[in-house]
Amino acid sequence: MQVSIAKNTVTNYLIILVRTLQGLLVTRWLIGYLGDNGYGLWMLLWTFFGYALLMDFGVGIAGQKYTSQELFKRDIRHYNSIISMIFTFHSLMALLIVLGVFVASCFLENLFNVHDPEHLAFCRKCFYVFSLGSAAIFPLCLFSEIMVGLHKIYFKNYIDIGFRISELVGFLIILKLGGGLYGIIWFVVLLMAVERSFTGFCVSRFIPGFRLRFHLFDRTVFHEVFGFSSGTYFVSLSRLLRVQTRNPIISKYRGLDSVGVFNLSGRLSDLCSQAIGQYNANVRPVTAQLFHRGRYRMLRIFVVKSMQWNMFMCCLFIIPAIFLRDEAIVALFKKEVTPLIHTLSMLSLLGTFSWLAITQIPSSVLLMCEKHHFHAWTSMIEACVVITLNILFLRSGYSIVCVSIISLIMSFILFSTVRFPVMLKLIHGNALRDLWNIYAPSLLAAVPAILALLLCKKVLLGHVHEFLLCAICGSVYAVIYLLIAWRFLIGRTKKELWKRRVMIRVRKYLKQA
Repeated sequence: MQVSIAKNTVTNYLIILVRTLQGLLVTRWLIGYLGDNGYGLWMLLWTFFGYALLMDFGVGIAGQKYTSQELFKRDIRHYNSIISMIFTFHSLMALLIVLGVFVASCFLENLFNVHDPEHLAFCRKCFYVFSLGSAAIFPLCLFSEIMVGLHKIYFKNYIDIGFRISELVGFLIILKLGGGLYGIIWFVVLLMAVERSFTGFCVSRFIPGFRLRFHLFDRTVFHEVFGFSSGTYFVSLSRLLRVQTRNPIISKYRGLDSVGVFNLSGRLSDLCSQAIGQYNANVRPVTAQLFHRGRYRMLRIFVVKSMQWNMFMCCLFIIPAIFLRDEAIVALFKKEVTPLIHTLSMLSLLGTFSWLAITQIPSSVLLMCEKHHFHAWTSMIEACVVITLNILFLRSGYSIVCVSIISLIMSFILFSTVRFPVMLKLIHGNALRDLWNIYAPSLLAAVPAILALLLCKKVLLGHVHEFLLCAICGSVYAVIYLLIAWRFLIGRTKKELWKRRVMIRVRKYLKQA
């Protein structure tokens, strides 16, 4: 298991190099060629794709869970029945998505806040292609969940790298040839279909005897799958509602330009999230496997170490990003930083810090340790409160800043009162000891690094280009933070283990050379 986790995590960080380059270039190209209005429409379409994922009803995660528990090794016929039923269910939901697309198309004028007939016709055409294409490939998303359950995230990453590079090249060619947003949408839909189909082919090679067919619902299989999926669905539903309703609500009350500004302000936090969250792909399948085998002591150690790792990485990436966010936005996206973008970007980074450092892993533990129904109810309450407050505040004339503030406050309240206490009971942890071990060391190590960053920024500001300033100040912060972490936060046993592993690798490569 340790080997799989290491390979998955390393390749997750490897793909970050590709995703970061692609994300930066695509954002700059879309804003440069399409403007804030076109970029806002692009982000809004992806929001509707997020709504399509609501039709999963949590059964996709059930496929991941049964794969993690290696059911295909014990009873391949039963495993095929479960996966085939999930695939059939997804196919039926795809038909409902198609119906929803035509219903939603009647309200696009209000949803997009667009009243010019020519522009509205263009938005409608883009909406049809993107939404219907997303519906067609919706059942194929199951294969990614199976690949995660197999602990072969690294192989999925190899596929992702190839298609990310293809997507980047395609974007550049289409925009240079004047294809515009409509051409981009067609290209993305077709590329996603090819990627998911190829992932399905690989799954069939990894699982001997794997068969997928349209399968009528079997009552026993149905209860087995949906007993778990009903809880996970409402967890997924709550998060998608909380996150994906922000763009339509902002569009409704502030227009597409505000949608573009809001999402641009979050691009830096998206990059930080990609750099930090790659280890977390291992949490669900490993937690499900350890809990299923009854290895609770190892589960407690794994959960605490995972949260320590997330906190360490959040302090490494997000804290310097908070202090360098204005310069980073100018350097990366060539966008003037207004007071609104300045505030939104800070809140977005804090929200990402909150999600990765305090929310994500407890949520995964509750989901995979038979507390999914409890987690579902609390998450739905959170989503309803956040959506209601967003509408009330925006209708009352408040800035879109309130959207980020409301989400941040609710996340902290739920963590401190619900998620963390319940998780501690499941893993038999100690609140004060675990809170100190998870959060205090990394925060203490970050303090001198922050002071050095601020001093470096004060000296260089106005004398060097923004990109160079970010690179120098960020490097100063990272070096000091890592030196302190290595000296005081990592135990002697762990240091010796890492040193031995490095020397073994070096000797191996020297022999091969």
